[in-house]
Amino acid sequence: MTPRSDLMTPRSPGLLHGERGVGLMEVIVATVVATLAILALAYSFGTGRGLINRFEVARMALAAAQSRMEWLATQPTYAPELAIGSHGPKAVVVDGRNVAQETWNVAAYDDPVNGAGQQDMKRVTVIVSWGQGGPNERVQLTRLFPLY
Repeated sequence: MTPRSDLMTPRSPGLLHGERGVGLMEVIVATVVATLAILALAYSFGTGRGLINRFEVARMALAAAQSRMEWLATQPTYAPELAIGSHGPKAVVVDGRNVAQETWNVAAYDDPVNGAGQQDMKRVTVIVSWGQGGPNERVQLTRLFPLY
């Protein structure tokens, strides 16, 4: 019986049978994993920035709706802005750019405490919409005002 030649050659300490470095497949797999991780990170940054921009406009719209409602509260009950019907649209301008449209509706309202059939209040609804005006891209505030 002849001895095997690979058993007779000296080996470096710490290396197992046939391992002498990083293989090409390992490099390719590591490159693919790193590329996917970088693409996922870039996508999450882009998505996050888009959400921040969207909620920035939403905060501006809420501030505009609150401002309009408070302004209407300072008006006398006979002011034309508090007449029964729809009012607007008016542009919401921030830093010189049109970011939204506001409208408000004034309707007669029956306060149930005073009895049915007697309309003694005004229900004012302020709506500020932005973007494409979809159902999720609007803010709506409602408040009761005295009729007289």
